[in-house]
Amino acid sequence: MQKSLSKKFVVAASTAGAALLFAASAQATATINPLLQGAAPAAAGQGLAGTWYKVDDQARFSNQMWSEAGAPATEIKNFSWGTGIWAASDIATLAAANSPYVTATVKTVSAVNYANDTYNSDYGTSPWGPDGVRPLAPIIAASGGGETNYAAVFSGYVYVATAGSYDFGIFADDGFAFSLQGANGSLQMGHNSITDITGRDYYSLADANGLTNNLMLDVGYYGINLSYFNRLEAGVIDLGWSGPNGVWSDIGTNDLFSNDPNHVPEPATLALTALGLAGAFVSRRKAARALDTQAV
Repeated sequence: MQKSLSKKFVVAASTAGAALLFAASAQATATINPLLQGAAPAAAGQGLAGTWYKVDDQARFSNQMWSEAGAPATEIKNFSWGTGIWAASDIATLAAANSPYVTATVKTVSAVNYANDTYNSDYGTSPWGPDGVRPLAPIIAASGGGETNYAAVFSGYVYVATAGSYDFGIFADDGFAFSLQGANGSLQMGHNSITDITGRDYYSLADANGLTNNLMLDVGYYGINLSYFNRLEAGVIDLGWSGPNGVWSDIGTNDLFSNDPNHVPEPATLALTALGLAGAFVSRRKAARALDTQAV
């Protein structure tokens, strides 16, 4: 069955403590310098460090604001229906030490390419390759396969082996916040809340920041932070990129490196963990631009 999905791009606001290098107005290109330049790592990557959180379905903790019937806006947790996670900005509450709203956690080191059972039974089409059944999100596999309310935080580094033009993409259902970090600043994008844009969407870092061309990257390591959540029904999260050849693909484990001390790139003297890439994401402002994409 054919159906039309909207490709909605989100303009990112700057995060606390991390400068947004480039204005959201359209410009030809942008250059991000690597956090650390150097030759190819001595060993292939093993993926980004990830922590998955199972959300208490009945917990009330979302600080996302919502207004009904013209009434003053109030936090979603104050509504009778306001249980569980509603926004990417809620993930920090779940990730806090000993959060009372988390019923289970799972640690991973992997690429970012997961879905839940609901998505796998009726998937769409990703923009960077044939779509299909994905591995179950680890928190789902650990909980028996039926979970639909969960979140994850990924962090680490991507290694760019060939200098040139790049773009980074997220395919998500429901929400996320993404940051690509270099020595001279960062670029960000996100979909903060499922109360404003629902469903399954594709996002491009270049488009989200108003760039008419892609990002110019040199050889070396760049930081990645990605927070993601799913609330009810289908859930999917992919992290992809396009390189100098212009072809989109998932970013595989070989190109991703964890910031877990047990999985940093060799040699260990690179000390990438000292760069401190754990940023706090703020709410995103929606852009009006939309492109139609076909899904199967």
